[in-house]
Amino acid sequence: MKRPLQWSLALAAGALALLAGVGTVTGDDWLPISPADLALKDNPAQPGADAMILYRNSHVDEKRTAIDGGFEEEYIRIKVFTSKGAQEETNVEIAFLKEYSEVRDIRARTIRPGGSVVKFDGKAFDKTVERRNGSRFEAKVFSLPDVQPGCIIEYKYRQQFKPRFFMEEQWIVSRRLFTRDASFSIVPYPGSWGGNSVFDPTLYFRTTGLPAGSLPQKQGDGSYAMEVHNIPGIEDEPLMPPARALEVRVEFFHRAKGQPVGETTEQYWNRMGKGWSDELDKFLNKKSVLEGELAQTIAASDTPEVKLRKIYARAQKIRDLSYEPAKTATEKKAENIQADANVEQVLQRNYATGRQVNWTFIGLTRAAGFEAFEVYLVQRNRDVFRPSGQDTSSLTADVVWVRAGGKEYWLDPASLYYPFGLIPWYETESKGMRVTKQGAEFIETPAASSADAKEARIAELELKADGSASGKLEVDFAGGMAAIQRTLHRRDDETGRKKAFEKEIQSRLQSGATYEVTNIANWEDTSQPLRVEGTVTFPVLGSAAGHRMIVPLSLFQSNFRKSFEPERRVNPVHFSYRFEETDDVKMRAPAGYKVETLPPKKVVDPGTAMRYEIAPSQHGDAVEVKRRFTLSDVNYTADSYAALRAFFNRMRSSDEAQVVLQSAETAKKRLVRAWQSPRGCCRWPFLLRRGETTGCRYRRRTWRSRTIPRSRARTP
Repeated sequence: MKRPLQWSLALAAGALALLAGVGTVTGDDWLPISPADLALKDNPAQPGADAMILYRNSHVDEKRTAIDGGFEEEYIRIKVFTSKGAQEETNVEIAFLKEYSEVRDIRARTIRPGGSVVKFDGKAFDKTVERRNGSRFEAKVFSLPDVQPGCIIEYKYRQQFKPRFFMEEQWIVSRRLFTRDASFSIVPYPGSWGGNSVFDPTLYFRTTGLPAGSLPQKQGDGSYAMEVHNIPGIEDEPLMPPARALEVRVEFFHRAKGQPVGETTEQYWNRMGKGWSDELDKFLNKKSVLEGELAQTIAASDTPEVKLRKIYARAQKIRDLSYEPAKTATEKKAENIQADANVEQVLQRNYATGRQVNWTFIGLTRAAGFEAFEVYLVQRNRDVFRPSGQDTSSLTADVVWVRAGGKEYWLDPASLYYPFGLIPWYETESKGMRVTKQGAEFIETPAASSADAKEARIAELELKADGSASGKLEVDFAGGMAAIQRTLHRRDDETGRKKAFEKEIQSRLQSGATYEVTNIANWEDTSQPLRVEGTVTFPVLGSAAGHRMIVPLSLFQSNFRKSFEPERRVNPVHFSYRFEETDDVKMRAPAGYKVETLPPKKVVDPGTAMRYEIAPSQHGDAVEVKRRFTLSDVNYTADSYAALRAFFNRMRSSDEAQVVLQSAETAKKRLVRAWQSPRGCCRWPFLLRRGETTGCRYRRRTWRSRTIPRSRARTP
């Protein structure tokens, strides 16, 4: 579990005073501020920045963890350059775990460019906030006073933990802003780690992305300290890789007592793999139970894949406690829920953790004569796998590898709403370890196909003369998309699901539209697409232009319409999963109107694993628009951003193309022919069709038509 870094004023004062120089602003125990920092107009290392961290200090002290709890202190100073920077840095969020800690002694102030100080004298309040990748946590939130371009802001606080509470400790060196100077320190717990003698009290660390010469140094008192300089910030952008893939950090850890020190990467993972394999074999050491269950599950005449499908279905019937809210000891006692020690207890009680569901599936699969191994993975939406770090904590996901009938399968029966053959998107293209008796093998799971996650939207609308429209809209979620929706709304009742889908589908429609769900079909049947049926209303879809009505070609907006608006990009582009999106929309023209102009078919296929196609067609007084978008890759470098942006801009432009409808009266092509006889009769223009003759009694003649304004056309 990750936690935020803290800073120590006490340990940092000397070091940061040297960094800051002679100050002009003093008072309390704040560090002095140099005239150069007050006058600073931009970040010389990153010109054009909105703000930068001048310096920060983080200190962790675990000496009294067993007595009254450890604590962490933070101190941070930020220079604001622009109005955008002022807006972004005014509000401060301090993340914490409310159940295990509290944030105390918050102090903050704003230093104006002239040197005058505005102290923070407000209150901080608790708030549940959400960051990228959907993670949620508690935060202490407060607002700094009078933050403007040219100001310096600084704040400090202490996070106090409950006694005997330990967490994995780490320094997250890189933050959202560029950091000029920073120092870190930690005083480890002096006794047995966590009061548990199975751990070695020696503190070890591993690093990711640190600049050369910046390793933590052990001090004479057993603590560690480190200084870093000029660390680029992690710019928060849409569709970016997980933050941990970009972070510069130091992770501290304790080894188990007796664990070898100095192992190679291969030695470490083979030792871990053998231990995991022994643990699994012990759990499955009930051969007769597995064979008895298998006899009730499959038939001898079944093909290998049919057998595997039946075993998969049996495993998914086990109540997966991982999908339920965490239960207290009292709730477990009331439901008589006990920990499962082996596969026999799982099959008898018919409940288990997600990992035990997969282990049970492995046991039944092996009993059927197939090869089956547990695979531990890093969820690619959270982290990246770095084997050299010799760290198992990032392997938070697991799937099962099976060979049956000469074919390989990657399966995850513990993922309740995923049908046979599909695993969650964050487990595809993920790296990890396959566990065998010989040790562990480095693996990467295969990529999913765009056809494994589909969304199909079918609509039939009636346009009205005032430009409004209404009708039916069905949305089918298939494969991985259906599994995502079922997982996301699994705890909602029927009313809650309807409201959730109304909000989601409405957000994809053109602005101002409303959507009301009338039915949700196939919720329980994961082998079928999840269908949402409802009615859609557009208060204004068509816009009048004289005797014409202009209607947008697409009813929907791209999910990525805002992601590619910026002209520049810092981070790589990372889509969650491959998918296909199709639309089939039929719009019937209002009474008295017919189709005048349709945009041509448009295909955008730049060869970058994306393809877009939109094709309108006319059927009497109705228009049918078929649209398809396919995303066939998920990872793109920052250098490819310009090409991606061009693709989505062309896609948006094609979606915004217009269908032109014309009223039936003005749609009649009236061509005016005018002629003058030698005797001067019939001097008036006639309203005639091309090729018709005049009605003059003196001369019958066919004239070439010419179109004249309607206001000038008269008949004698």
